[in-house]
Amino acid sequence: MDEIVLVTGERGVGKTRLCQRVVEEARRGGFACAGVLSRPHIEGQENVGISLVDVATGEERPLATAGDSPRQVRWGRYGFVRSSLEWGVRLLADASPCDLLVVDELGPLELEMGQGLVRALDVLTRGGFCLALVVVRPALLNKVEERLQGRELDIVEVTLSNRDQLPTQILSRLEGGGAEPSSRSSSE
Repeated sequence: MDEIVLVTGERGVGKTRLCQRVVEEARRGGFACAGVLSRPHIEGQENVGISLVDVATGEERPLATAGDSPRQVRWGRYGFVRSSLEWGVRLLADASPCDLLVVDELGPLELEMGQGLVRALDVLTRGGFCLALVVVRPALLNKVEERLQGRELDIVEVTLSNRDQLPTQILSRLEGGGAEPSSRSSSE
């Protein structure tokens, strides 16, 4: 089936949380889940860092921190940990076949600098999943559409008013799209 859903919305609206909820429900349904989540670290009202989470195992590694470090790739106010980016690329390269693939997120680092998790675009083009959720900022949607030219893409905008209903709606695509739960465990 290889359906790709681009999950977009304003900063802080709950795109990552939506992906987490879809993964939790898909696992309960017996679907094999793979890919990466970018979990923010909030202190007060400020995002001070990001962890990269392996969707299949739950393993978590530091991905980015606000501030400077010589061992990091810089974008904006964040420094990205090279070893965590490399780990994420390996996770995505090995993610298929799976029922649900999550790529959270393709951002400026990937789409403007050609770094980070940019190999996710190759994985999405190659297929081997039933449904992929790909988090993309609204300003970068055109760049992803260009890079995935020829693939049918559905865009889902997360808002404060629809974010609680979206996990069920997205999961129904996996369940209703003819996908049977994988015999492969989502924690392999």
